[in-house]
Formats: sequence, structure tokens, C-alpha cells
Amino acid sequence: MNTITTMTLDELKNLPPLTEEEKQTIHNATSTPTDDCPAMSKEELTEFRPWYAKSKKTITINLDKSVIAYFKELSEETGISYQNLINMFLLQCAKEKKKPVFA
Repeated sequence: MNTITTMTLDELKNLPPLTEEEKQTIHNATSTPTDDCPAMSKEELTEFRPWYAKSKKTITINLDKSVIAYFKELSEETGISYQNLINMFLLQCAKEKKKPVFA
């Protein structure tokens, strides 16, 4: 059975980069057929998967090109989408109540 591990951005930075073999395995992975699974309503999903109710909100945000490039590079190293990495970093900042430094 697979497990999900929560990691901080600093912990992610310390992970070794994925090998070419690992990247190829991920790229070639096939999804599990779900044709025989009944469709579930939002209420049912919330009952069996409490985190489902905690949905994200789509927004538009303007970011510097260098910020996007940094997170895309980190995405290549970790195998996590750059959007999720940005979200993880911002979530970590919010939890730690970090404030920007104004120069």
C-alpha cells in the first residue's frame, strides 16, 4: 500500500534528484481502471475522504519570471508540479506567519 508523506519545502530541497529511470517509470505509469467503481457525490466523497472538502481556490497571480523558473527547476528535481510547490511554500509561510521583508 502506498503512503503519503508530508514534507516541508526545506525537506524537499534535500531530496536527491530523481534518476532518469525513476522519471521514466513515472512517465510510463498507467492509471488504474476505475470503470467498475460507482460514481460518488461530493457528500459521499467528503464522508470517506475528509480532505476532499478542503478544496483549493483558483486565482490569477502575477509572478516574476525568475520565481516561476526557480519553482520549475525545483519541480524537475522533485517530480512535484511547480504549482503545487508554490502552494506548499506559501502554505508553509502562512503556517509560520512569515512576513515579507520590505527593502
